[in-house]
Amino acid sequence: MLTAAALVVLLGWVALAGSVVGWVIDAIERRRLGRVAAQIHVTDAVHGVLGPVVSPTVAKHRGQPWTVTMGLAPRDFAIAGSLAEIAREALGREAKDVRIVFVPRPGS
Repeated sequence: MLTAAALVVLLGWVALAGSVVGWVIDAIERRRLGRVAAQIHVTDAVHGVLGPVVSPTVAKHRGQPWTVTMGLAPRDFAIAGSLAEIAREALGREAKDVRIVFVPRPGS
């Protein structure tokens, strides 16, 4: 009888551990898919207004605002304000605060 109880307890712990691991993996995947969806949304908004001038990347870290990074060539500095506004509007409802980062475009 004691062996059966030990087996039930052991199987219960294994099931609990499996559930916790599944929950953690699901949470990580939901966060990743949220970042991908935000990046697609910002990219579509920029391309809809200005055309394919940049390819923004979007990141979100726990406790920090959304970060949108865009590579700009020196000749494109004139549209930096428009790009920042488009990115803020694209993430507006999802994000209270958005950090826009412009980096030099490689090879430009």
